[in-house]
Amino acid sequence: MLTLERNAQALRLELAEREKTISRLKADLERQRNGEKALVAESVRAEIEKLMKDLATPAAQLLTQAYLLEVEGKPVQAKDVLAVARRLVRSLEAVGLTIIGQVGEAVAFDPNRHIPLSAETALQAGEKVKIKVVGVGYQGKVLRKAGVERA
Repeated sequence: MLTLERNAQALRLELAEREKTISRLKADLERQRNGEKALVAESVRAEIEKLMKDLATPAAQLLTQAYLLEVEGKPVQAKDVLAVARRLVRSLEAVGLTIIGQVGEAVAFDPNRHIPLSAETALQAGEKVKIKVVGVGYQGKVLRKAGVERA
């Protein structure tokens, strides 16, 4: 009987030790996860900051052009506004934005990438269409389908 009690006590001690080990490992895992989350958050923040830095100048230029036109009544050249808009688009493309199609381009209709501009227009896959409004994608996903009309 005494031997059984000693064995039971030894098993209880071993179990308690294992439970402590499990608790310690869980705490270590949680710390590691939190550290990784912090690293990911910092990386995302740095990437967004870089993007915002690239967009800051063209955004300031557009707002200045709007002020000059709307408040001061000074003429703003359309080509100047377009140049700034192109800088914005190039900055977005540098981080993965993709333009789907080109205005005026004739292509085969793809319902996954194109949408008719008129609700009355019924288009079949493969039918020739003309792009009127480009589409936009990001990382292989279509964010906005290109607006098309029958060619």
